[in-house]
Amino acid sequence: MKGKLTLAQIRVILILVAVMLIVLTYFLVYQTNMDKAADFDKRTADTNERVAYLESLQPKVTDLEVFTSLYVDDIEDFIQSFPVKITQQKSVYLIYRLMINTGIDIESITPGEQMPFYYKGQITDGNAVSEEKEEETLSEITVVDMDQMIGSNATYTINFSGTTKQVYKALDWITENKEKLSVGDVNLAFDRSSGKLAGSIGINFYSMLGNGVPYKEVDISEFTLGVDNVFGDFSKDKE
Repeated sequence: MKGKLTLAQIRVILILVAVMLIVLTYFLVYQTNMDKAADFDKRTADTNERVAYLESLQPKVTDLEVFTSLYVDDIEDFIQSFPVKITQQKSVYLIYRLMINTGIDIESITPGEQMPFYYKGQITDGNAVSEEKEEETLSEITVVDMDQMIGSNATYTINFSGTTKQVYKALDWITENKEKLSVGDVNLAFDRSSGKLAGSIGINFYSMLGNGVPYKEVDISEFTLGVDNVFGDFSKDKE
C-alpha cells in the first residue's frame, strides 16, 4: 500500500535511531563522565602527592618539636623581659639617662604614636590594627597565650649633637640596654661650627601586654626637674 513503510525501511530507521542514540549517549553522557573522571583522577593524584609531601615532613616536625622544647624556658624568659606597657614617663626618663651616660646634648624629643607590632600571633606593621577592644579584656597582670598577646612599640625621635665618640656611645647604650630598645632612623651631619655631629635618632621602645608582668613605676628621684632644659616641663604624673 502507498504511504506505508516496508519492513526493510522500518529496520533502516530503527538502525539510524539506534546509532543516533549511541552517538548522543557517547557525547552527552560518556564523554562528560570521562572528563569528570579525568579531572577527579588528577585531583586524586595531586592530593596523594600532597599527602606524601606532608608525611615526609612529619619526621622534621617531630625533630623540630624536640628542638623547640629545649628553648621553651628561653622563650618564656624573653617574653617576660618585655615591660607590660610603654609610658611617656619611663621613655623620657630613659632618654634623660641616655644624655647623662653618653654626654650628648639633646635639643628636643618627639614622642611617637604607640602601634602594635605583634597582634593575635602575627607580626604586623600596625597600620590596620586596633588594639583598644583587646586591651579592655587584658590587664597588666593577665597571663595569656602568645596568640592573644599584644606587642606594641613607640618611636621617640631625639634631636641632639655630640662628638663622634659620644654618638657611638649613645648607639651602643641604646642597643645594649637591658630595656627593650632599638635604634630607628639615624640622620646625622657634621657641624663645622661646633666640630660635632648633629641630627636625629629614632629610639624604639617595646612592650608586651598579656605577658603577666606587673607595671613598675620608674624611679625618677635623680631626674633634674624644673630646670631650663628639654626635660624642664616633664611631669612625673604624665604618661
